[in-house]
Amino acid sequence: MESTPKKGGNMNIHFVGYLKTFVKQEFELLQKDHNVTAFDLVIHASSFRQIPKYLIASLSNWKNVYYSDAVWIWVADYPAIPFIVLAKILRKPIIVTIMGFEVYAAPDIGYGNQLDPIRGAASRWIIRNVTRCITMSEAYKRITNELEPQAKVVVIHGWVDTKICDDILPEKHGITTSMCEYKVVQLVKGIPIFNAATKDMDSKVIVGDVNIPYESFIEKLKQIKVYCQLSYTDQFPLTLLEAMACGCIPVVSDRGGLPEIVGDVGFIVPYGDVEQTREAIRLALLSTPADEKAVRDRARMFSIERRNMAVKKMLEEVVPVF
Repeated sequence: MESTPKKGGNMNIHFVGYLKTFVKQEFELLQKDHNVTAFDLVIHASSFRQIPKYLIASLSNWKNVYYSDAVWIWVADYPAIPFIVLAKILRKPIIVTIMGFEVYAAPDIGYGNQLDPIRGAASRWIIRNVTRCITMSEAYKRITNELEPQAKVVVIHGWVDTKICDDILPEKHGITTSMCEYKVVQLVKGIPIFNAATKDMDSKVIVGDVNIPYESFIEKLKQIKVYCQLSYTDQFPLTLLEAMACGCIPVVSDRGGLPEIVGDVGFIVPYGDVEQTREAIRLALLSTPADEKAVRDRARMFSIERRNMAVKKMLEEVVPVF
């Protein structure tokens, strides 16, 4: 996808990221207000074996960087480096959204770039050398600034389509948690804790596998009473926010950005405490329609409009002459 020189009032943005799930949604939102080209890391950088071809492809992408007003990269990992070098040579502002794993180290579950000396150093170099870093929670802003005090970090929370908050709900029952394939992700998301806390609970249900269509997933969430996110760490899990928009009572661990999403409308439990988690789930199952309304009202705070305003403000700061 090649850029052309800017016409009209929109900004030219070159977007680099893994164009699937919520990153693709962010790309599509950005397209509504700006001229956006994309470099899809799913195609070009999905494994270390692709690095030689990726370097050629990324450096051949220089025209898109040249015609951009800003380069926006959705990951602070090694695939960002060629685009940062290009943008610096061409004197373009660089925005990097931190996914979470780049700034984290969890040796007990084998998670995070900061466990690896090379990838950890690469992530820190990226964070130091861009115009603006974005995190999706205040918790991860603190983590990023503790790792790299020089980093210029702004928080832009995730969002949900708040129209879901107005949908009529069926009679709700059952408990669920986030779906994930890989073992390390299951550990990060606290799936073993969920299984232990809900042992022998008849109301535990599975809303679908990781490949379920989005519309079907939302319809099933509307039927669920309690949604658990018992993560070791989590920056801003959008599935939790979608569950709240569907009226699910949240039970979450006290880690990362989870308490920021839930506020005072759900249950926040110490990470790994199976008994407290089990009791919180029991109480959440007793919730009323008024509790469900409060949860949905909380989800409304994280609207697309709020996200758009935060992005607009950030872009005006990064490209002040625009």
